[in-house]
Amino acid sequence: EMSASLVGSEMCIRDRAFSVKKCQRSDGFWNCSLTDEFHYGGPETTGTALFLYGMAWGMRNGVLSDEVFGEPALKAWNALMHDAVHPDGFLGYVQGTGKEPKDGQPVGYDSKPDFEDFAIGCYLLAGAEMIKFLTQ
Repeated sequence: EMSASLVGSEMCIRDRAFSVKKCQRSDGFWNCSLTDEFHYGGPETTGTALFLYGMAWGMRNGVLSDEVFGEPALKAWNALMHDAVHPDGFLGYVQGTGKEPKDGQPVGYDSKPDFEDFAIGCYLLAGAEMIKFLTQ
C-alpha cells in the first residue's frame, strides 16, 4: 500500500512540475501570477527559487527527468544568479509579504520588501539543491 501511495505522489509531483515548467518566462523567472503576465507580471525571486528547488530536488531524486527539467532549472538558476543578485549581494525582485500579491507590489530590481530574509532563504535552499544535483 505504501508503494502505491509513493507512485501516486511521484505522479502528482511530475504533473505539477510540467505545469509550472510551461509558465516559466523566457528570462528564467516566473511571474507572481503564473498564468497572466499582465496581472503582477515581471520577475519574482521567491517563487522562482522555490520552483527551482523543487525541480532540482526532483531531478536529483529521480522523480523528474534531467532531459526535460535540466534546461528550465539552469535557466532559473542563471536568472537568479545574474539578474536577481546585485553586484553588492542585495537580492532583488523580491515580493513583499501580504494577504494577496497586490500587497507586495511593486516588485522590481531594487524593491526592498519588509520580509526579505524569506527570499534569501529560498534562494539559498535552491542553490544548495542545485549544487547537490550538479555534483552528484
